[in-house]
Amino acid sequence: MIGDEKVFSLSESVSFQPLGKGEGAVILLIGSGDIFTCNDTTSAFLGSVDGERTFATAVELLADRFDVEGPVLRADLEKLAVDLSAAGIIV
Repeated sequence: MIGDEKVFSLSESVSFQPLGKGEGAVILLIGSGDIFTCNDTTSAFLGSVDGERTFATAVELLADRFDVEGPVLRADLEKLAVDLSAAGIIV
């Protein structure tokens, strides 16, 4: 479980480029050259990951943006954060 006070940042070996509203984003792992595309939710989450905001604050920001119940959004973002961390995209 990710605590509310956990702070994430993008890995230094990641390039993240949003593609515009409704278009998601592209993630490049610089070391391996792997490229990923992501949906708007993942893009919004990565946009909120700045090394200063807490996980709880990121969830609040996205709750204002997406039409989903808070507990559902938090659970989904927690799983997303675990996956992104395992992939080395966030630290």
